[in-house]
Amino acid sequence: MSNAPLGWPSEALPSGTVEIAFDGGQSGGDLDGIECAEFMSIPDGLGSSDSLIDHVVLMTDNLDRTCEAVTEVTGCPLKRVREVGEIRQGFHRVGEGGVILEVVERVDVSRTSLWGLVIATPSFDDLVQAAGDLVSEPKDAVQPGRRISTVKAKAGLGIPVALMTP
Repeated sequence: MSNAPLGWPSEALPSGTVEIAFDGGQSGGDLDGIECAEFMSIPDGLGSSDSLIDHVVLMTDNLDRTCEAVTEVTGCPLKRVREVGEIRQGFHRVGEGGVILEVVERVDVSRTSLWGLVIATPSFDDLVQAAGDLVSEPKDAVQPGRRISTVKAKAGLGIPVALMTP
């Protein structure tokens, strides 16, 4: 498996659309109601940056069921569960040293959905400063030594996105 679960789309996607695919995974695989797309590598020559997708977040009404589906589709077992009040979070690491697939169970969720992305960037402070009021005030992340800032809905990204220090 590669360290990037998100594939490059073969066709243009409607604005705000995100597909999820796993290198080595089967197109059409069912992640508890989320159909996996065909995995395609990012084409050469598009340039690169030091920023990368740190984790992908799924929301669900049943953590155990969804984490079992993630393990079945990706072959990557559940690494840990964190409980905060009524919210439970399960964490899978997709590929060796790869992207974290976070599954969040909440009582107000009725079906499993692809919820958002967290992008790790060494340019964190510069990006947060440049974004101004389009992002939240940075705070300590759950991971020790890291900080996170959420991009606000008024930025118009279509899905929730957070920026994080590497």
